[in-house]
Parts: sequence; C-alpha cells; structure tokens
Amino acid sequence: MDKLSLDKMKNKGAATAAATIAAAGVLIGGSFEAPADILKDNDSALAPPSIMETLNAEVDPDGSDTGDENPAADEEEEEKKKGGVRQKTRELVMRLPLAVRACVAVPLWCVGWVLISAFSLLWTGILSPVGAAIAKWIVIALMILAALAITVKTAFPNTPLKKIFNKRSLLWVLGGSTLFCIADLVLQRFYPDMPRLFDIARAVASAALLAAAVIPVLKHEKKARDKRRQEEEEAREREEAAALAAAIEAAKETPEQARSRVEREILELADSVSVR
Repeated sequence: MDKLSLDKMKNKGAATAAATIAAAGVLIGGSFEAPADILKDNDSALAPPSIMETLNAEVDPDGSDTGDENPAADEEEEEKKKGGVRQKTRELVMRLPLAVRACVAVPLWCVGWVLISAFSLLWTGILSPVGAAIAKWIVIALMILAALAITVKTAFPNTPLKKIFNKRSLLWVLGGSTLFCIADLVLQRFYPDMPRLFDIARAVASAALLAAAVIPVLKHEKKARDKRRQEEEEAREREEAAALAAAIEAAKETPEQARSRVEREILELADSVSVR
C-alpha cells in the first residue's frame, strides 16, 4: 500500500470518527439538560415499577378502572414518550458506570451542546428577515449554477465541469447574487408592501444572471469546437495532399524507365508486323 492510499484511509477514518463523535454528542446533548444530570445516581428511576404502583396507576380510589376513561390519543402519546429516542438514550447512558459517564458522556455532551447551540443560532438567523433573504439568494445562486451546468452539458456534453464553473461564471453568479441580495434587503426596507413586485424582480434578476453566466461559456465552447473542426479539416487536407503527392511521385518515370518502355513497345510492334 502506497503512502497516498494510506493518507486517504487516514482521512476517511478521521472524518468517520468526527461524524460519529458529533452524532453521539448531539444525541446526548439533546437528551440531558446539563452535565450534572449525567452524573446523578439515577438507579431508582431505571428500576421497574412495583406491582402495587402499577395497580394504583391503573385503578382509582373508588376501585374503578380508569384505563377506559383516558383517551386513546393520550395513551399513544405516553407510549411514544416512553419509547422515544431521548428516553432510551437517557436510560442507556445512565446504565453506564459513573466513571464512564464522567470520562465519555460528559465530553460528548459538551460537543453536542456546542453543535446544538450553533445550529440554533444559525436557524434563528435564517428565520429572521435578513437571514431569510440571504438564504433565499443562496438557494437562487445554487439553482443558477445547476441550471448553468445543465444548459452547457446539454449543448456540449463533453465539456468538463471545471470549464463550466470557471472564475468568470462564478464571479457573475456569486457577485451578482450578492449585489441583488443587498438591493433586495434595501428595497424591502423602504417598500415593504410590494412582495409581488419583489418576486418578479428576483425572477428577472435570476434569469439575467443565468444568461450572463451561460452565454460566455457557450460562446467559448462554440469557438473551441469550431477551432477543433478547422484543425481536423486542415489535417485531413494535408493528409490528402501528401497522399496525392506520393501518388504523383510514384507515377513519374525516370529516363531509364521511359527508354525501357519505348524499347518494349517497339519490340511488341515488330513482333506484330512479323506475325502478319
């Protein structure tokens, strides 16, 4: 195994480990409100209820069964709560020894808390008007890039993505999206009662960005294709000219060949006269 393959395996292993730690951290961080809850001695909560507690939960003081009085929706909701992922995670973590919880579960909770807090801030920012507008234009820019790739690939299937997403097209799409996003925010602040007009303006701006990004790429690819065709035609013409010159050269007679041919024709004529 060469060094490059070993480095790739190490990178994949590190990425897998990081993803596993992040997932476990989010799961534990969402199941416990604080690290102190992980370190509690909560064995009594994990023990199964006694028979008397079960009977008291199912029978009221008058001796009548209250199970029929509870709605079916409440029973299903309680079953979902008991069998939920959060409750199962809490039970699984609390079954671990205290040392394992302190050394493993608490650091994972810290990782999960950081990730959950970051996602919460990001989601809160997206839900704000400014964040919503920015997220909207990010999605529009991604859609324009996808449309750019589909359009160019449809016209020129052999064009690599590296040529499609060149510096010029990326600058047009990303720079134009940024400018239109700023203009969108400014206009919404001064004219908040015209949402329909803003939708039309976004559609027109998106079409303009797509055209500005697609047309140069299509022109460049058309020129490159025409240039390749011209070079192929010139090469074919050169090959044909070389073949014709070789044929002409082969058809030329040297003086010796011409003398031999004349002598052969004279002998043939003399033979024909003598036969007559």
